[in-house]
Amino acid sequence: LDLIPLSTSSVAPTFSLAAAFGVMVAYAGPQAIMSVLVAFPFFLFAALLFRQLNVHYPHAGASYHWGSRIVGRRFGGLQAWIVTLAYFLSLPPILVPAGAYTLSLLSSFGLVSSPVVSSVFWQSMTGIAWAGVAAIPLILGAKPTARFTEAFLLVEVVILGVFLGVGFLALPTHTVNPVSLSWFFSTRVNPLDFALALVVVATILDGWEIDSYASEEARRPRDWPGTSGILGLLCVFAIYLVTMPLMVAETPLSSLSSSPDPLATWIGGVMPSATWGMDLAVIISTASSLWLTAFILSRAWYALGRDGLLPGAFARLHRRFQSPWFSVGVITSAEVAVQLTELTSSSVFAFFSVVLTAAGVFLMLEFALDAISATVGLRKAHRALALERGALRHSHPFYRIIAPITAGAMLTIVAIGLYTNITLLYVSSALLVPALYFVWRAARTPSIAPPLEPEAGTPLAAPL
Repeated sequence: LDLIPLSTSSVAPTFSLAAAFGVMVAYAGPQAIMSVLVAFPFFLFAALLFRQLNVHYPHAGASYHWGSRIVGRRFGGLQAWIVTLAYFLSLPPILVPAGAYTLSLLSSFGLVSSPVVSSVFWQSMTGIAWAGVAAIPLILGAKPTARFTEAFLLVEVVILGVFLGVGFLALPTHTVNPVSLSWFFSTRVNPLDFALALVVVATILDGWEIDSYASEEARRPRDWPGTSGILGLLCVFAIYLVTMPLMVAETPLSSLSSSPDPLATWIGGVMPSATWGMDLAVIISTASSLWLTAFILSRAWYALGRDGLLPGAFARLHRRFQSPWFSVGVITSAEVAVQLTELTSSSVFAFFSVVLTAAGVFLMLEFALDAISATVGLRKAHRALALERGALRHSHPFYRIIAPITAGAMLTIVAIGLYTNITLLYVSSALLVPALYFVWRAARTPSIAPPLEPEAGTPLAAPL
């Protein structure tokens, strides 16, 4: 059951709203809500496909392993680099606002001055401090990480629930934009801007897949991983459906689209004296999102090190905690390097927006490639393994339909997003170049680790 709060908290609903909703509104206006509704079915399909892939092939490498085992090693090598980009690029959009939110909270108690709050230097230094803090539960192992996450998620949900109640009570006197059905469905949207909003949606509807990367640390690796991800995705989607319309109804769109923290902007208009409470909820959500995103990447790198696509050091486990400490150390060091790079950016918001959108592109590519793996696995590989005859015969007709649909939808959104943003196209193309090495390396690895069997032990930490 630890996997359910992990899957919910990894999406980080409060942080996701604070970090991404303003960018979404800047792209699509109030139809940012509609972009979530349009994208959600495909992410739900992806979650269902993850569940089936976990049943057949539970593995710490998850996406990378499925691609290697089902489609081929070169395809798996490509997937390895896509996974690396998807989750590593998701870390700066967490660290960048983490520093700003923390300084804002300290400022509300008079502990730091306004110049410090607006200082890019101090925001970066605070973000670096958070990177160090996030490494602690990761080094301690999966079980302590789950316990930290459960405590943080409880506080986050309670605070957000209180503010949602305040928001509903304030509707009669604080409505700025009357609620409209066009927020949820409209044909009067700029399709290109709407596509960019859909790309950003990927960053607020991902994270539930953490249970797949934790499958080798699960007590029942073919049962809970995948199932808990679906439940986590549904919980977060429900939170968005309640919170987003309230924010749009009670806040000027110009304020939302230009704010680095739309949640604080919303509460600042409804109950100015309580903004610090929302800052606290966002910081708590940010912290758990930070270490859980790094958790996914550390397990993926552990699998890549074990299979020879990365140096063997990435597969090293801590002698006491049985956690992939070397991978965690590299991730933390890289986070610090990116934070220092931020100091050279003329605009933190521009830096944040480019990295956030690029992360969305590669997250969608990851899910698209997973759907391709599922399409092949539930057809060609299924027949090759004789799973459609005998006592265990099954064919998954529903999943055979949704797998190519999901792949096509994700790839279409990515293509439109890249077409509308030439900078994003250049950045994404440049970032894909190292994939050539992983494709080459994957074809030359002697073997890939087999999927975890239900009765098999695991070198990773105590089961969740």
